[in-house]
Amino acid sequence: MKQLFYAVRSPEFCAAGWPEEQMRDFLAMQERMQWTHYDRTYKRLERWIAEKNGRPIGRLYLATEPDALRVVEISIMPEDRGRGLGSALLRGVLEQASAAGLDVVLSVDRGNPAENLYRRMGFETVRDEGMKTGMRWSGSPLR
Repeated sequence: MKQLFYAVRSPEFCAAGWPEEQMRDFLAMQERMQWTHYDRTYKRLERWIAEKNGRPIGRLYLATEPDALRVVEISIMPEDRGRGLGSALLRGVLEQASAAGLDVVLSVDRGNPAENLYRRMGFETVRDEGMKTGMRWSGSPLR
C-alpha cells in the first residue's frame, strides 16, 4: 500500500527537491492524514486493492451515499497505467451502481487525463469545484 501511495503521489512533490528520506516521511504523513480524512468523511467506505502477481498495482476507494456511489479515489501504479485497469475498475463500479439503481459521482483534478476516461464511460460534468471538476454518471450505457 505504501509503495502505491508513494509511486502515485511522489511526482507531485519531486520539484521540491527534497532528499529521498524527507520525501518518504512527508508522504507517509500524507497517507496517514488521508486515511483519517476518509474515515471521518465517508461512513460507508470500501477500500479495494488490485494486485498482479502479489504486487499492488492499483486501488479503488468507493463510498456508498444515499443516492449514489462515490468514487473517492482510483490510483494506478505509473508503470501499469494505460493497460485497461482503470477502465475495468470503473466498469465494475458502474455495473454495481446500475444494479442498485444508483448514480456514480466523483471529483477529478483539472487536467488529469482520467477525465477523458470518465467522459468515455458516460460521466458528465455537473459542477466546477475550483481545482477539480465534479462529475456524475446517471445510468448511461456502458461503453
